[in-house]
Amino acid sequence: MSDDRFDPAEARWLLGAQERTVRQALDVRLPEQLASWGLARFVGLGAIWLQVRGQQPYVGPGPAAAIVFAALLALVGVVTGRLTWSATSGIGGDAGRQGSLYGAGWGLGFAALWGLLGALGNAGATPGVLGILGVTGALLVVGLMYLFGAALWGVRPMGVLGCWLLVLAAGVGFAGPVTATLAGSVLGGGAFLATAAWLRAVRSRCPR
Repeated sequence: MSDDRFDPAEARWLLGAQERTVRQALDVRLPEQLASWGLARFVGLGAIWLQVRGQQPYVGPGPAAAIVFAALLALVGVVTGRLTWSATSGIGGDAGRQGSLYGAGWGLGFAALWGLLGALGNAGATPGVLGILGVTGALLVVGLMYLFGAALWGVRPMGVLGCWLLVLAAGVGFAGPVTATLAGSVLGGGAFLATAAWLRAVRSRCPR
């Protein structure tokens, strides 16, 4: 006769093993994610800043630059969600559900941001307001997602970077749309690239 008694210690071990598997899978992919976000922000916002830096009054970037930046963010968001899904596919229980929700959150977060920008534009928001929200809103979405990811799986670089992005989102808008765009490119995109380079350097010295 088989022993079907519930073993709390074994259950805790299985849950811990699932969480460790997810954390390791996400950690392996983190430098690629960070580099992708950094390039998207540095190049996309940098191109927009070159267009708007001399505008008096501010009228915003041309449609092509804005569309390219939005497409870059959407593409990297989809890739990040896909990498997260791959890291958690085949894992059941709470860890699997957390990974699926986290992956879906990237697309939903940016869809909500674009919807909000469209609604404000339809309501008559000025180009300056839309420019500030376009920069800070993206920082807010990504910062929160990384902070949530760090809280779920204990990936520390995600938490540090998430906090930094939220600080930028809260502060750069006060400098106006032009300076906020530059700060989003250099301080936001640069932070992603610097963190990715740091992680790669650490792993090259301490291979797993």
